[in-house]
Amino acid sequence: MAASGRSVVDFYFDPVCPWAWRTSRWIREVARVRPVEVHWKCLSLEEINRAPGMLRDEHARSRGPFRTLVLARRRGGADAIDRLYAALGAARHERKQDLGDPATVKTALVEAGLSDGLYDEALGDPTTEREYLAEHAAVAERGGFGVPTLVIDGGAPIFGPVIDPVPEGEEAGVLFDHVAGLSRIPTFFELKRNRR
Repeated sequence: MAASGRSVVDFYFDPVCPWAWRTSRWIREVARVRPVEVHWKCLSLEEINRAPGMLRDEHARSRGPFRTLVLARRRGGADAIDRLYAALGAARHERKQDLGDPATVKTALVEAGLSDGLYDEALGDPTTEREYLAEHAAVAERGGFGVPTLVIDGGAPIFGPVIDPVPEGEEAGVLFDHVAGLSRIPTFFELKRNRR
C-alpha cells in the first residue's frame, strides 16, 4: 500500500494480448472508483512461450512497443506509459492494426501526446530491451506466468481477472474488492467458470 493509503497495483501486460487489454480497461475504471495506484509493467508473451511450438509470430510484435513503453515511462512516468498503452491497445485491439509496424507505434505515440521520435530512440537504446526483459524476469521468478498479471500491494502475482465484457463504475470496483481480497489468501489457488 502506498504512503497515501492507496492500494498499489503492479499491472503486468503484453500489448498484443486482448485479455490483458480488457483487464487494463477494467483497472483504469477501478482507479476511477477506488483508491488505487496503477504501475504498468512488462511481461513478455514471447519470453513465456519460447518452448517449441508455443511461440507465435504475434508475440514478437511486442518488442518495439515494449521498448517504446519503457522509454515513455522513463521520460514521463506512470502517466506517459498509461497513455501510450491505452493508445497501443486501441490500435491493436479496436482498430486491428499491426503493432509490429513502426507507423502504428509512432501514431500511438502522437495519440498519447508523446513525440513519435521516441520509437526510434527506444530502438536505438539497448537498455530499453534490457529493462523490459528484467521486469519480465523479476515477475516470472515470483510466479508470474501470463498476462494479465496483477501484484496487489506487493503480494504474490495473480493471473487475471479475465473479463468480457469490461465492467464499469461500481461494478468494476466491487470486482476489484473481491480480486484483492482473494489475492491476500495464501491458500487460494484458482476460481474459473466456463466461457460462453
